Amino acid sequence: MKYIHFVITSICILLMCITPAAGLKTEAMIHYSEPDVSIGDEIFLEQGYSVKVLDMNSNSGDIWIELYRNGDKVELDDNFAKEDEALEYIRTVIEDEDDDKEVDYFILSIISEGSVKESDGEIYSTIYIEQYLDPVEDFNDYLLMDRDFSLKAGSERRLSGLYTIEASDVDDGEVTLELRFDDRLLKEDEVEEDDYFYYTVYSETGPQTVFLAYLEGLFETDGGTTVFIDHVFLQQDTVSGITNVPGSIDIDVTSPLGDGLKAGRIAIVDYYLDDSYEEVRILLDGEVLDTRKEVSPGTYKAVTGELDSGIHKVTLMTLDENDDISYYSEEFSVSVNIQDNIGESIAELANSAAEGLGKDNSSANSSSDMSGPLLPSDISNILSLLVSAFVFVVLIWFFKKFL
Repeated sequence: MKYIHFVITSICILLMCITPAAGLKTEAMIHYSEPDVSIGDEIFLEQGYSVKVLDMNSNSGDIWIELYRNGDKVELDDNFAKEDEALEYIRTVIEDEDDDKEVDYFILSIISEGSVKESDGEIYSTIYIEQYLDPVEDFNDYLLMDRDFSLKAGSERRLSGLYTIEASDVDDGEVTLELRFDDRLLKEDEVEEDDYFYYTVYSETGPQTVFLAYLEGLFETDGGTTVFIDHVFLQQDTVSGITNVPGSIDIDVTSPLGDGLKAGRIAIVDYYLDDSYEEVRILLDGEVLDTRKEVSPGTYKAVTGELDSGIHKVTLMTLDENDDISYYSEEFSVSVNIQDNIGESIAELANSAAEGLGKDNSSANSSSDMSGPLLPSDISNILSLLVSAFVFVVLIWFFKKFL
């Protein structure tokens, strides 16, 4: 998180400059994101807050922003987010109506990246958003809020629901943290002490921060390293489809037969890169399919194994020259293979009919020296064979005509 220490420093300075009665407070962080924005974009945050981009300086990268709370405009002292000066929102709350005691809560910080890019004649830039809990506004039923815990390096801890976090590879004040959902890898990152580990997904309505945790410290002993994590925030991911995918990345999962993704068949994962990376990996449901080193711009392929029906998640991991790791994911659906099911049913029916014929022939041979009319059981067997043959013919006709 490139600018997260800026807010912490700003808070400390403010605390030194104001009286204890004013008491600037900061609650738990509930949102962190780095969205690309263009003029006219509106980004929806937590607790009813949203920001709208009114204008952008194509030279300095300064961004003119309006802040809204539950649809109502919020008056700010300064509406510009800059590279070296954050747009900040501090909300004053009367906590004790008897003596009119006011407390200032730090709610929001927005910083501009400072550089402006252009695509298809439209300019855009990246902003860094930090949002903290507003004690006045309603908030969602989060899975975890402002929780602290510790875990041993090399171990995994269950958070809530199907979410887990694992710590590994402690080296020189850094630890590798992995966030998983139902054993699927969501985010992996090397985190230093006094920094945040976060997982944010993106959609057309804006970013949603699913997980946030502050790395308080590492404690090493002969028995191993203990990782202390504070201010843990977790909410259920409600965003589906492509997440975190910029214009430079494209992922497409198709059938090699061109007739849709079906259970029991393989799939082809095509991924396009318009930039170079030190390393690229493709993962399917958390398992590595393909790894490439020193990858140039272009389109690449990976092949899956036979897929089960249901929802699957393909993830593209990129490692750039600065050793920064990014993850881009897309979910896709695999349908039940009706053709194979019908084929199996036809085969089973044919085997059943053949067995029935064999039994009838055996019975006929054993009683060939006996004369007399057909018994009811013989008539039933013949009718069953005729019905089976009719169904068999109909299924073959359906199979050829519609599949």
